[in-house]
Amino acid sequence: MTLALLSVLIILLACVADSSSPLFTRYDQKSYENAASHHSNSTATTDDEKHKWMARLAMKMEILNIEKQKIDENQRRRRWQRKKQQKNKKNEEEGSSSTSSSSSFDNLDDPNKCTTYLAPSSIPNSGLGMYTTVPYHKGDFFPLPEIGILLADKNAHYPAGGNNLLSQYPWGASVLSDGHLDVTDGSSIVPGLGMLANSHLGLVNMRHSDQWKIQCAKDGTASLSLEGLQSTTVNDAGRGSHTLHSRVLFDATKSIAVGEELFVNYGDEWFTFREDWIGVIPSADDYTTAEKKIEDALSKSDNLNDVGDNLSPDVYETLLEEAEKESKRLRAAFPDKVEDIPISFNEQEQRWIWDMSLARFSAPTSIQSIEWIESNGVCIDNIMVGTSTIPQAGQGAYATRTIGKGHVITTTPLITMEREQLQLWEEVDGDDLGIQTEKEDKVKELVGHQLLLNYCYGHVNSSLLLFPYSPSVNFINTAMSIEDANAEIRWSSYPYHKAELLNKSMKEMKEIKKTGLMFDIVATKDIKRGEEVLLYYGKDWEDSWAEHIEEWSSPSARDHTNITDTLAKPTSEDFNERRHPNSVIWTMSEQKIHPYPEHFETVCRFQPAKDVAEKCQENDEDNNVDGYCRVRWTLTLDTLYDHPCNVISRSSIDRSDWYTVRMTIEAKHYHVDYMPQYAIRLINKKYTKDHHARGVFREVIGLPEGLFPDHWMDLKEDDEKYIYQEL
Repeated sequence: MTLALLSVLIILLACVADSSSPLFTRYDQKSYENAASHHSNSTATTDDEKHKWMARLAMKMEILNIEKQKIDENQRRRRWQRKKQQKNKKNEEEGSSSTSSSSSFDNLDDPNKCTTYLAPSSIPNSGLGMYTTVPYHKGDFFPLPEIGILLADKNAHYPAGGNNLLSQYPWGASVLSDGHLDVTDGSSIVPGLGMLANSHLGLVNMRHSDQWKIQCAKDGTASLSLEGLQSTTVNDAGRGSHTLHSRVLFDATKSIAVGEELFVNYGDEWFTFREDWIGVIPSADDYTTAEKKIEDALSKSDNLNDVGDNLSPDVYETLLEEAEKESKRLRAAFPDKVEDIPISFNEQEQRWIWDMSLARFSAPTSIQSIEWIESNGVCIDNIMVGTSTIPQAGQGAYATRTIGKGHVITTTPLITMEREQLQLWEEVDGDDLGIQTEKEDKVKELVGHQLLLNYCYGHVNSSLLLFPYSPSVNFINTAMSIEDANAEIRWSSYPYHKAELLNKSMKEMKEIKKTGLMFDIVATKDIKRGEEVLLYYGKDWEDSWAEHIEEWSSPSARDHTNITDTLAKPTSEDFNERRHPNSVIWTMSEQKIHPYPEHFETVCRFQPAKDVAEKCQENDEDNNVDGYCRVRWTLTLDTLYDHPCNVISRSSIDRSDWYTVRMTIEAKHYHVDYMPQYAIRLINKKYTKDHHARGVFREVIGLPEGLFPDHWMDLKEDDEKYIYQEL
């Protein structure tokens, strides 16, 4: 690296703290554009020279970004190492000899201290929330990674949709690595923080980690060696039966105090869409604006009788009326009474000082004492993810501390849903199925279920499903037999479990819009720290799995499944990580000679500038190529801007490969010059990953005998409404 480049790197590192933040991207982009503008106005004499110089500059900016990311990652790793050393030192002083088979347990400072609790939320009418008994610094990871489950084209397969309980919880597909590229219309279920944490837009302190945006597969997707996970090319009966997203991470957006409730950001639209149901909820900006308006009013002496006096009721009422005219959400950010404004005048400094923010004032109990949390809550960090000891199970749940027989391992709320919500349908001719219909001859055939079914509990003879969503609970696998299990499910003894719901009819349960049922997972044997927690999924599940293995091993297995043939073939990650001999991205013409596997496609990272579409409407030759809007690549690190593309050509500049590509984004066609190889990669085409295939294992997890109410058994084995539907 040249001395000049090193100097620029030092300056950038001094100015920017977090490479995953939007600020870092904006800073780099501005530097890139300013330097390019200066060069184009001074040294370059032709468009070709300008483009080549811009390409070289972009490559240098790319190097700076990668170096900065490495430094940030090393800093974060050193922080965790310091915590580990402190914990080991403490254990040595106390004579502790407790060990664990999973290095991930180092994220929990003290194996004898619960760090995360389920307790009543500080937000009125919001049920339960999550509280921490340890502090977080900005950027610290939440220590319990989660699964992410993709829901494929839910609206197409279940057009009834509606305001059901399941519809309250999905995130966008893009929170999972390449989720938005896996299906046409996707959403995602992320238990733990992604479902159990409430959202207060003014107090958000946790987020989906941005690490996956910089390095794809940070959440476990397509990894060949993540903690012993078997290669996705292995042709076994378990393919497609568990999610590939097994390491969804959250990190702190700010410092979090001991006893504070954990909040995530559902997004403004989530609240505005539900205003008729939950009322008007202020945004983070509304709280900030309200504080500024109060400060401005206090700064005007005409509004006060004397220095240090609060606003008069009349002045404050006028302020509220003005806020109401501006926005209902802004008005909701103000206290109703002037005497409730949490601000006081500091005589010594002669200025107004906020006792707490307006956001905190709206949820004053969002920071609780540890004593209150322990008295009113239940511990939910007794298990965490690790590689399962069960063949073909993927990940498993391991005890983070020793748990005695009969003690509760974890408590989890449940969402209820209809089995019909998870069914997958395909349009076929009725004659092919031997079905006579009164309408047209087209029917929808039931061809499978969403992957979410494998994580739901229930009964084979019931259309009601129960999905648990406390941290790590969905990693718990089944033992080979009931004797080998060390845990069982019971209805919860926690006071917030609404046992009266068990007496509701099926019709009433399907109409429920709020959670209420809860499970306790209880140890049936003494469980050591680091031991895998295992339930027994039941005889029906066991028989279904045995039948699936027999069918999968039959010579005709390929006749009833469309699973992608990846046996002994490189994965897209093999190509992207340069483990494959091919070190360049093939152009469209080269792919005729060197074709990629048919289930691969190229995606390019590109974010069009806002004024690009206007430029291309001018129809001049410089801005249009064969009907495509000609633009130059600009730097972005966010995989949300990855789009399917065709690679047209490749050229070498300063020993680096640069590409011309074509892509369509929101019905607009782009011809992009000088795209670096860093911005292009290979992924699986839509619907080619294992969990989309027919014939992969799907079965609801069974509950212990007598636990599931008899009056919820509403299905027969050959109920035709679960076989086909008339169009």
